[in-house]
Amino acid sequence: MELIYIDEKEFKEKLYEAYKKIFPKEERKPIECLEASFQKGYTKFVKVMDENNLVGFMILQKVQENGYLGLDYFAILPQYQKQGFGSKALEMLTQKEAKCKGIFVEIEKVGLGKNAEENEQRQRRQTFYERLGFQKLNYDLQLFNVIYTLYLFSHAKEDEKTVIQQIWQIYEEVVGKKRIQKNCRALENLKFQELTKDNLKIAAKIEYEIFPTSSAYSVYKDKVMGRRKDFYVSYIAYFEEKPVGVSGLYEIPEYPDTAWLSWFGITKAYRKMGFGKQMLDFIIEVAKKHNRKFLRLYTFEIHNAEAQKFYQKNMDVGESYFHEKEYKEIFEGKPKVFSKSLCNQKVELWNNKFINISADEDSHEKSVLMMKQDGIL
Repeated sequence: MELIYIDEKEFKEKLYEAYKKIFPKEERKPIECLEASFQKGYTKFVKVMDENNLVGFMILQKVQENGYLGLDYFAILPQYQKQGFGSKALEMLTQKEAKCKGIFVEIEKVGLGKNAEENEQRQRRQTFYERLGFQKLNYDLQLFNVIYTLYLFSHAKEDEKTVIQQIWQIYEEVVGKKRIQKNCRALENLKFQELTKDNLKIAAKIEYEIFPTSSAYSVYKDKVMGRRKDFYVSYIAYFEEKPVGVSGLYEIPEYPDTAWLSWFGITKAYRKMGFGKQMLDFIIEVAKKHNRKFLRLYTFEIHNAEAQKFYQKNMDVGESYFHEKEYKEIFEGKPKVFSKSLCNQKVELWNNKFINISADEDSHEKSVLMMKQDGIL
């Protein structure tokens, strides 16, 4: 097998139709842009050959000869997939481009696909690159309203901010500085801080901003003051040192194998940036560390339509909830329970076992009063 660098004319004549079939329209760059970038020396077209058969292609982006190389598009033709050509081609690319600092690839973020099938496809792609030695960076990329996870194959010892700056230079040169500045940004991954006495007021303010009809302050305060003895953990999410979200876990004592998600949300200004999925991944790992087999949550179909879509994508099952012990007005919001397995065991439906949503409703007014007394509101 060999990698052969070709010009824009051969790409257009022999590979462009395959490029259009394999990559959806919203992911493709116009041929005029690719041709113009090739003329500037920033774009390279590569065909993957095996015994005179065209088995795939790559489109590469590079500004400096010894800088970073972007693997912009990479595909093995459908009839040659699952035969090891992809892995071999990437290994050969790392050898051919040994002078560059590293090779980076953008993978559409797992969990943000339009359905389970698309998310599985993204996960397979991510696993493929990880298996070949690509390392996930602590940045996501928002490129023209699509969130990508950034992976890098490199032996260079540069800090990630420097890497991002050099990658950004490639984008600006290839796409245009004004377009990149207007439509793209690098998103440093969230950092998480567990709830303590020192950050209690910060957590309360952020949570109340996200959930103005369901304050958590009384629960938060009971936890940090040691008055709550059952399982409960909560975290503040920070983006570039700014608090932007909260998440937590609690248990229903009768079901100790299950962790329940509590007051999970991102402030409005920071939504649609992939942070919800990032925070969910984090809290799932917390639940696993506490030896929980399942994660569950309840939310309201009427009041939280956006959250419903998110949980439909990222949890295993969803079901309507009703229990006669709950306040009847609660059901006007059409509560639903979403569940996810954190182990090899398939999660079962919750099947209307008592959750006590009413207790959360009761605590809201108490919490708001406490926030006023403590000078938070």
